[in-house]
Amino acid sequence: MAADTTRQLRRQADGLGTSLSLIRRFGPLLAGHRRPMGTALGASLAYTAASLAEPWPLKLILDHVLPGKPLATGSAALDAWLAGGPMRLLGLSVGVILVLAALRGYFYYQRNVHASRVGHVLVTDVRRQLFAHMQRLSLRFHHRHATGDLLTRLTGDIVLLRELMVASIVTLLSEGIILVGYVLVMLAMAWELALVSLVAMPVIFGLLTVYSGRIRAATRKQRRSESKLAARAHEVLAGIHVVQAFAREDAEDAALGKLAKRSLKSSLTTTRLEAGLNRSVELAIAAATAVAMWFGVRQVLAGDLSVGDLVVFVAYMKGFYRPLRRISQVAERGSKAGTCIERVTEVLDQSPEVPDGREPAPALRGEIHFDGIDFGYAADRPVLRGVDLRIRAGETVALVGPSGAGKTTLLSLIPRFYDPVAGVVRVDGADARRYTLRSLREQIALVPQDGMLFAGTIRDNIAYGRLDATDAEIEAAARAADIHDHIASLPGGYDAAVGERGVTLSGGQRQRLAIARALVRDAPIVLLDEPTTGLDTAAEAQVLAAMDRLLAGRTAVVIAHRLATVRRADRIVVMDGGRVVGEGRHDALLASCALYRALYSRQLATDGEAPVQVTEAADGIPRLAVRRAAPRGARA
Repeated sequence: MAADTTRQLRRQADGLGTSLSLIRRFGPLLAGHRRPMGTALGASLAYTAASLAEPWPLKLILDHVLPGKPLATGSAALDAWLAGGPMRLLGLSVGVILVLAALRGYFYYQRNVHASRVGHVLVTDVRRQLFAHMQRLSLRFHHRHATGDLLTRLTGDIVLLRELMVASIVTLLSEGIILVGYVLVMLAMAWELALVSLVAMPVIFGLLTVYSGRIRAATRKQRRSESKLAARAHEVLAGIHVVQAFAREDAEDAALGKLAKRSLKSSLTTTRLEAGLNRSVELAIAAATAVAMWFGVRQVLAGDLSVGDLVVFVAYMKGFYRPLRRISQVAERGSKAGTCIERVTEVLDQSPEVPDGREPAPALRGEIHFDGIDFGYAADRPVLRGVDLRIRAGETVALVGPSGAGKTTLLSLIPRFYDPVAGVVRVDGADARRYTLRSLREQIALVPQDGMLFAGTIRDNIAYGRLDATDAEIEAAARAADIHDHIASLPGGYDAAVGERGVTLSGGQRQRLAIARALVRDAPIVLLDEPTTGLDTAAEAQVLAAMDRLLAGRTAVVIAHRLATVRRADRIVVMDGGRVVGEGRHDALLASCALYRALYSRQLATDGEAPVQVTEAADGIPRLAVRRAAPRGARA
């Protein structure tokens, strides 16, 4: 039992320390909202004063109106007016009750509106800060965290910051002041009864100590379950075409159902703890109220206390317990909010693994040099080993090799999505790490494998390459990418909507729009990751023609498997096992590089063309020979 108590107290201390650190961290954001926060606190003080005056008209009615006892106010004019009969005092008392109710309602409204305004602004500011920070974290961070989990932190978890930073502060201050006011008045009226009433306070705070640590732990588990649920739902909806293609709707329903049950179980645990805390607080308050009423009635019967005084005291006692209840509720919500905000700060505390450079990049020519590059996503699994490769400005280089050879990884080092473990990536002879990420990436255009478009209009997607592009520049880029005629045929033209990830377009159309986006950027360096994968012959021809216009006069690095793409390159670099194992023109590599020859033959076989054979003549010079493939259906 002692060990359990020690653990609970330790959790409470940790939770209190975390809450204080969170308030210290986000507190400065409230500095710009002093006026509405001051208004909210001022309204709380006025509400407190109106609440403290609330029971006194009832005392006048019980002690003076009903028994017909005159009231001495100390003012001759007022006493003379009240001498006209008890109904005048009753009317005055009722009028004061109505005025106090109106004042309480007005001040309550002002407090809540201004506090809520500050809370919403604070959530908006932190959400923007969190989203901006997420965008600037390295790709390695995003690969480690599910998108659904990050969305839960950005949308759901961050909302509870309002509970922790605004509602809790305003409520604790206002209710604390009310609590002190009630205690002082109760002590002045009947100190013995006041002491009996105060017995509930340490009991309630003890209950908060026991329960809030448990609520925090249960909430942490609940948020983890909800994050897994959101991550799975996001993944399924993003790949809905695959789910439907394999008719796996029922399987996904079952998988999501299991996650939902875990989330429900965690949520019910939190709810039971909250209900247990509320039940215990209510019992403690009821016990203290019963004891105070016992002693209060005995004092009235003994003539030591009037009925009006007892009624006013009971009213104050109820008012005294009301802020205690609210404080316990704030502590309960604060425990839940603290857990959620910890998840937000966990992301904000992450530092980008790729640090920003110190100076802006000048206008680049596009020469790229991989100088002794070693890299691995994990320390014990190297992906690139000692890569030395120089790409001249204006040259188009195709990277080929088997899956896992390191092509995409090498490409990602140019815009510094990652930094090498050893070696240097040089751009125009300078270490790329010296330049700011923004200035470097603004001079690089990327055409990803899937096109990757955003929900919005076609105009927006092309202009994503350069936000200040004019309509004429957007149309010129679309014409160069051979997509203008298709756009013109759509209802709305360039203002036609594109579905999320461009699902309303074909693969070839998405790729040509991605090329138009790269064209409008007009960058000296262009990176293409298998731009014709999955396209039919006609779509491939259109994309290749658009690529020729895109790459003219620019440095280009192309990851390619298709022969039509490879043959267009000025130089072909063959990679295997994270190393460069060959480079040169197409014919020379066929003769000198066995891996390239195998890749080429495999592609020919896939396309139904003749395989390649290399023979050696008497003079020792390799000769290329092509053996015609057997017609389909013929006997071997």
